Amino acid sequence: MPIDTFTNILHEFASRINLSGLQIDSSGYCCLDVDQGTLIHLKHENKRDSMIFIAEIGQIPETNAGSVLRYLLRMNNNPEESKGMTLSYNAESNNAAIGYQFPLRFMNIDKFEEFFRMFLDEVDRWKQKMVLYTQGTLPKDEDASGGGNAGGTASSSDLTFQGKMPEFIIGA
Repeated sequence: MPIDTFTNILHEFASRINLSGLQIDSSGYCCLDVDQGTLIHLKHENKRDSMIFIAEIGQIPETNAGSVLRYLLRMNNNPEESKGMTLSYNAESNNAAIGYQFPLRFMNIDKFEEFFRMFLDEVDRWKQKMVLYTQGTLPKDEDASGGGNAGGTASSSDLTFQGKMPEFIIGA
């Protein structure tokens, strides 16, 4: 059964980080609160037998919403900046989000941990960018009037765990 790989990997991950009580619902979904504030939604996608990570990265600012949304959309076409992840907008919460999907066909626990760390690094990087945008800083190559259709990228620092394991809380 395709969901078995997903379930086994998550249970092994929970075991490795001493996380007891991890529950995956019947649709193949669970949620982890990393470092008390970053919700990572994990979902099994049955048709493609893949795993999806989704996390909200910040509120869309009122003052430059159009510029920020245009920038996020453009970054989806820039693999160097998006790292192959998808930036999106949740209209219900007015938050930007980032998602990543990968096949489970050749997945094992070590590869999962590598993808998970990479995803957390990107969530942190984009959260930092969203803080700047909320404070009024416009993304590179954007202006308040909505111009700026150049495909430039914003510079970023490469954030890593640097030996620090995040704290996890189970949520649903």
